[in-house]
Amino acid sequence: MKNNRTIIFTALFLIFSAPAVFALGWPQRKGHGFFKLDFSTIRARQFFGMDGNIYDINGAGTILGNYTTSFYGEYGLTKRLTAIAYVPFLVRNTVNEGVGAITGEVLQPGLENTAFGDTDLGLRYGFLQKGPWVLSATAMIGIPSGDYKNADLLYTGDGEFNQMLQLEWGYGAARWYATGYVGVNNRTKDFSEEFRYHAEFGYWLMKSTLLAAVKFAGVESFNNGNPTGSGNGLFSNNVEYASPQLSLTYEHKQKWGLTAQIAGAMSGRNALASPAISVGVYCKV
Repeated sequence: MKNNRTIIFTALFLIFSAPAVFALGWPQRKGHGFFKLDFSTIRARQFFGMDGNIYDINGAGTILGNYTTSFYGEYGLTKRLTAIAYVPFLVRNTVNEGVGAITGEVLQPGLENTAFGDTDLGLRYGFLQKGPWVLSATAMIGIPSGDYKNADLLYTGDGEFNQMLQLEWGYGAARWYATGYVGVNNRTKDFSEEFRYHAEFGYWLMKSTLLAAVKFAGVESFNNGNPTGSGNGLFSNNVEYASPQLSLTYEHKQKWGLTAQIAGAMSGRNALASPAISVGVYCKV
């Protein structure tokens, strides 16, 4: 049974849309902040294999599910320096019960694990802001606060400290904005380093009320780790993906708002081949 579970959980549970950052690149004003409560989910029957092709997960009837409730916050320490936190405080992973189509016999029992996830903490420094342009740098550290020892391999964390450096830029106008970043994620415990990128364009369909955004995000592995030593089920090594995303945000009087987003994967390796959906509520102070 343990070997079968290992086969089932070779794909990474990856929520492409989390954390969904509303003001990427712009530091918060001193004493002000942005705080969001988010729920994200992905359910998949297929995954991208190491060769980039799509395969069924241990047979066409197996469905993997991930449900993550998280907090994301930014707070301005000075006019240039912003503290950032992403805390997935409730992560639930599931695999459905496998039942024979003809006999009704239970071939694979249903499994689930609910636990805390891996936390990210960081700082953003805005070193250039001229007119509508902004240029910032962000340093994040990943803390292995999730469960990486689950007996059923339904991990909610990868068990390693990682450090990510990002160069971010943004341009804002009255009705639209464009923003993005490039970054390198340094990983420990034989995981490969990663190159990460993100580009986003948003337009206010109704000024200061209804915002639509299109995004494109991705990860490319440096393939410099140990693929067998660091493969721990849901958090496999050498993960890659290219993800188009769409989001819609309703904002009330520039104080609070509701967001919804869908993210897919055009291509990938060791990643689930299914859309991820997230909804959230945020406030600005």
